[in-house]
Amino acid sequence: MHNIKRKAAIYGHRGARGECPENTMAGFAYALAAGVTGFETDISLTADLIAVLHHNPNLADGRLIRDLNFADLSGIPTLAQALAQFPHLNWLLEIKTFPPTPEKCLAPALMVEKTLSAIAASGISPDRISILAFDWSVLREVATQAPTIPRVCLTAPDTEAEPALWWGVPGPVSTPQAVADSGATAWAAHFETLSEHKISEARALGLKIYSWTVNDPPQYERLSPLIDIIMTDYPTRFIPPPH
Repeated sequence: MHNIKRKAAIYGHRGARGECPENTMAGFAYALAAGVTGFETDISLTADLIAVLHHNPNLADGRLIRDLNFADLSGIPTLAQALAQFPHLNWLLEIKTFPPTPEKCLAPALMVEKTLSAIAASGISPDRISILAFDWSVLREVATQAPTIPRVCLTAPDTEAEPALWWGVPGPVSTPQAVADSGATAWAAHFETLSEHKISEARALGLKIYSWTVNDPPQYERLSPLIDIIMTDYPTRFIPPPH
């Protein structure tokens, strides 16, 4: 009998943002060369309804992406371009909405629609895609518009503190139970919140477990045997170089 330990897959967070400019084609190429299993990236929507890869709702100069056409953006790839360039890896696509300040982005239903259109236009296999969100109304839209695409509930301490705002549910018995009740296939939690007790509860509920953003070796060593995916800014810290 061999004692087989689970070893989490390594996904590059926004490409490899600790080692390369985030959410750039160069960053994704770097992470691919490092040996990641997949990428995590962020989806925003422009005024002319192009899904682009950008974490914040605004540019460095403060202008909102929702108010700008794609032609006004410099150095920001479209989602369709990125998926078409790297179709053989898995993608965790986080649709960025902001329940406390909804004016910073376009409507969740429209963002989901245009994200799905970009996925289709890219030619990537839908099996390579999962959609993530802290705002679970986004995931409810995905369930309506594309029910076969896996949905992943993102959580952070601040969103867990306001489940009515972020999840659309009253205070749950537990976060893993709320994720399971949503119909999602996986829970993506901040690494500090992933205790062994919560991991055990999530496993008992049949959930896959992902963690963001694991950059320190001690946290990697703690979590890697226990969960499915680790997102990191520094993939080369955790992937041995080829011999």
